[in-house]
Parts: sequence; C-alpha cells; structure tokens
Amino acid sequence: MNYNAAYAAKRRSESQILDLISDGETVLTNGGPGLPNRFLQLLAQNATRYQNVRLCHPMRRETLPLEPELTAEANEGHIFHVSEFTFDKPVIEAVRAGRATYRPNHPSDSARFFPYEIDLLVVPASSMDRHGFFSLGAFGGWVMGFVSKARRLVLEVNSHQPRVLGPCQVHISKVEALFEANYPLSTISLAGMVPTSEEKAIAQHVAGVVLDGATLQAGVGQIPETMLKLLKEAGKKDLGVHSEAMFDSMADLYDAGVITNSRKTIHRNMFTFSLVVGSERIYSFIDDNPAAEMHDIAYVADPRVIARNHRPFSVNATIQIDLSGQCASETIGHQHYSGVGGQWSFHYGAALAEEGRAVITLSATGKGGSVSRIVPMLPMGSAVTISRNDIQYVATEFGIVNLKGTTLEERALLLISIAHPKFRDALERSAREDLKLLRRSTYAAAMPGVAAQ
Repeated sequence: MNYNAAYAAKRRSESQILDLISDGETVLTNGGPGLPNRFLQLLAQNATRYQNVRLCHPMRRETLPLEPELTAEANEGHIFHVSEFTFDKPVIEAVRAGRATYRPNHPSDSARFFPYEIDLLVVPASSMDRHGFFSLGAFGGWVMGFVSKARRLVLEVNSHQPRVLGPCQVHISKVEALFEANYPLSTISLAGMVPTSEEKAIAQHVAGVVLDGATLQAGVGQIPETMLKLLKEAGKKDLGVHSEAMFDSMADLYDAGVITNSRKTIHRNMFTFSLVVGSERIYSFIDDNPAAEMHDIAYVADPRVIARNHRPFSVNATIQIDLSGQCASETIGHQHYSGVGGQWSFHYGAALAEEGRAVITLSATGKGGSVSRIVPMLPMGSAVTISRNDIQYVATEFGIVNLKGTTLEERALLLISIAHPKFRDALERSAREDLKLLRRSTYAAAMPGVAAQ
C-alpha cells in the first residue's frame, strides 16, 4: 500500500468533513487536549443546518473559541450534548437547563457499554509515520476503545499532537477521511502556584503514607501536585506510574530519579497511562518517548489490572464525605458539578492489593470556612462516588485516617478527629443523637488499634 497516496485520497476540505454528518446521527469526539477543536469550531458555526445530532464528548478544553457556543439555547433541536467524562462550565449550564445530559460510568466501561451507534468518530491525531500509522495523541487512551465501534473514523491531523508510543495508534487503512488543522493544545500548568497552608498540610499527610516502590496514580489538582513534589523531599525511592493521567510533576520526578518504574510488576520500566494533562513540558516529555506507553483506558483503569501493580497508590479528591465513609465527588445533593473519571476504579484497585493504599482528600471546610465538608449524612440526592464499603484512607489538613475494616462507630470517631475543630462537637452530637452511632462519652476517647497504618 502506498501510504502517502492513501493519505492524499482520504484528505478532505473542512466543508467536506461537515458533509459527512447527517441529521439524527451520533457524533463522538475525543476531549481534553485531544479535543478536535477545529472540527467543533466548524460545527458550532454550522450547527443550525443539522437536526437532532447527538454530540458525545468526554470534556472540553478548547484553545480555539466555539462561536456561537455549541451548547447555547439557539442550538436546541440541532445539537444535543452527552457529556462522557467530566463537566465544563458551558456543559454544566446546558445539563442544568436540559440541553445536555451526563452519562455516569467508569471510564473503563465507557466504550464497552456505549448505548448508541456511532455514526462518526472524530479524533485528533499526530502526523502519519512512514508505516501509515497515526498516534491518537495526548488523550488517545480514552477514545481508543471506540475506534472499532464507529462506522466512520475521521482524523483531525495536527502536528502539535504528540506521537505517543503504545497501542493507541490507528492505520490509514482504517480511516474514512482526514483533514489538517494547526493549533496548540490546551494546557494546564500549576507551576508558580503556591498551595494554601491547608493544601500543603493535606499533601504532607498523604505523602507520609506512600511506600518506597509504590506505583502511583494521582488526580489533577493542587493537592496531588504538591504531594508529588513532597515525595522528592521525603526521599522516596523507585516509584512507578500506572495512572489514568500523566502530569508535569511526574516527568520532573522521573528526571530527578524518584520515579524509575523499576519495581513495577507489569509494564516494568514504563510509564503506563491513558491521558496526558499539563503544560508543554509533559507533551514534550511523552513525545516519541520509549519509556512512556499510552494504553486504552479500559485496560489502565481496570481495578483488576491496577491491583496487579507493586504497592499501587491512588490519591483523589472528593467534595463531601459523611460519617459512614460515603464520598460524593460528583454532586452536592441533586446539583451536578463534575464527572468522576477513574476515581473509584483506582481507589478500589489500589485497596485490593496486599500493600496498596488508596487515599481520598478534601479540605475540612468549604465556603470560606463556614461549613464542614465532613457531614453527618450526605445531602439527599447526592451521588455516592465511593461507597463506605470501599473507602480506605481519608485525609484533611488535620490528619489522615484509615477507615478500612472499621465499624460505623469507629469510622465516625476517626472522621470527626480530622474535621475542623469548630465543627467536631456538632458532628459528635449528630453522630450520637441523630445517627445513634456513638456510645462513647466523647469523640476524643482512645481507640486502641484504630489508626492510620
């Protein structure tokens, strides 16, 4: 096969790409720094020419403006959004207004249980190599499982997309059409941002339970970022990475010799991940790097795979936790704030392993310190992201506790002990009088054998 000739034959203009969409069809795109931004920009400009097109995507992180806004009320009846992974402000507003919806699922199940026929799958890709293959770029692991399900695959070829090694590649023979775009990827950089005293305290507690040789997963945010930096200061050795996402700080720890991937049980000496989120630093680090492999998220976020790693360690954040250990990371009551990503999968997978450790973090208070984020019961309608049966470590700025295996009474006492001091008395009263959980005279009672181990 002459790959260059095949490329030329499948290359289309932007208007020809839009002609591939018909009324009533389902269009699926990638997201994050793998968002087909030029395609969605064109779709936004032409949305009203279509009727009842279902647009599914994991998240929006555009660098080219979508004007008019795709989720706007004017596009109702033309484009209906299904959010697959997490929410962005325009999508949140559309969900609350009924112009969009959210599909709850674990990322590892997203493609397997996708309920619609995919008429068109649009994915950004790196430039084609001499063997006719395209890397699916910075977010390729999320979308790889959909490739075999789509009737037609369209690539938005962008030289800014990194060429990531591993199985998240597609061959020119599998491509229906392609078009070329040229724009920078979205970036998230925490460099120069100073963590609050509360965030630093939480990160210190979390870093304190990381074992040498641990295989890390970390969510995005200031607390995981600070925790990763503290691992170097703490003198941790031979850490590995098997994570839903890769971040700048992981590359920094690799260069510093803290992350070596040398003690991993599977994919030894390799970073294993599905997504990349960060600055140009991490995009450059993974580009054509033999030590970094991107895999389908159905594999990376499978708890059975996670548990096979050496000392798997997971850290993620939640919005609220109740005194029985239930975590709400997606909603407060009926109000949606975010999708969940691989939080449960990595927490559960890490906790399954013999020396695994899974941590959920949250600041003890919210709304400027006026409310406790450790609550007697979750508000009615809250989505339980991690059940009380699955929860292991919980950390606030006031400490870290291990709830695994504890009774309802013991875990209530443990959680009250890491709540903000000004809310502890009220939590203790509620646990005793409303929930009937406590029989002890005070939450400060000694609990021999129940501590963060």
